[in-house]
Amino acid sequence: MKNPKRWSALICAAALLLALAACGGPVASQTEEPSAAPAATYTVTFMRGDEVLGTAAAEEGAVLDRSAYEAYEAAEDAEFLGWYETPSLLESSKKDLGTLAITGAMTLYGSFKSTNVAEDTRAWYVVGASPAGGPLAASQWAGASVEESVREDYRLAATGNAVNEFSITIDLFNGDQLQVIHDWAWDGQKGYGTFTQIDDTQMANGGGLGGTSDTANVNVIMDGNYTITLTTDPDDPKQDQLSIVRNGDPQAAANAYAANENTGIFVKGSWVEDWSDLRELDRVEGDGNVFTITMELEADTQLCFSVFDSGADTGLVLKEENVKNADSLALLAENGNNIQVAGAGTYTFTVDADAMTVTVSK
Repeated sequence: MKNPKRWSALICAAALLLALAACGGPVASQTEEPSAAPAATYTVTFMRGDEVLGTAAAEEGAVLDRSAYEAYEAAEDAEFLGWYETPSLLESSKKDLGTLAITGAMTLYGSFKSTNVAEDTRAWYVVGASPAGGPLAASQWAGASVEESVREDYRLAATGNAVNEFSITIDLFNGDQLQVIHDWAWDGQKGYGTFTQIDDTQMANGGGLGGTSDTANVNVIMDGNYTITLTTDPDDPKQDQLSIVRNGDPQAAANAYAANENTGIFVKGSWVEDWSDLRELDRVEGDGNVFTITMELEADTQLCFSVFDSGADTGLVLKEENVKNADSLALLAENGNNIQVAGAGTYTFTVDADAMTVTVSK
């Protein structure tokens, strides 16, 4: 006969195990769900020119609450016009903070139009070059020899529509290069980076001697009749507004330059810091309008060639785009603007003024 006490103990032990399992004890284990990582937080910095107005924080993907930046839009001396990602207040970089989702740290620049703008008494001009023989050719990049009467053809006139608003309408052609200057001088020039409205299907950044976008040439890539409009604040140039808008096709055909017996070719370059050393090429006798020069150059020296006629600068400039020969290009560092030799050595440059090409040998 079985021991009744032993049998009762076995029944109690089994009951205890079932109770522990039902209560989530050590017999059955459970896996906890991992907690979600906290959203990243980013800082938005608000600027007025070089002045930091303040900052605001937002989680990734969130839209800033207006209360976080509303105070930065208030100014006693100016009207707030908007927030931009570029310090030059390029129109394409304007941001609507009411809908902008913050996805990283960023800096925004406020546009503030002064309510007490001083009168701009400067004379503003568009100047440049036109290999196609368009109207810009005679401006000769603001050449000193350009007569006052000719300069007036390139002067932006007051529109009367707003304080310090000036404009000019002019035919421009593919290959033209331009900048906007005041008083026929290069102090305070306005290049590609200073245009607050520009269409990159019509204009391109052409580079220049200054090394920054603000002083870079504007390269025309679409023929057209264009209106350039400039609104200035003499006390705060960063508030200047500069636009170029295509009105339609050119109103007149270009008159391309034709090389002749009075043509001369000169070269200048970075072997002098201010590019002021202008050297004349020799005409190759019996070979049409072909010119040549041999020079000892250091690696990475940049240079370009200017076309003169009867001693006057035509405004035509030959650069890297005028180097067509593959062997010549192999000797150059890719620059996209000026001709830049890759290595040190003795170079010979040959300019064909009829074809407007440059050949390089070493």
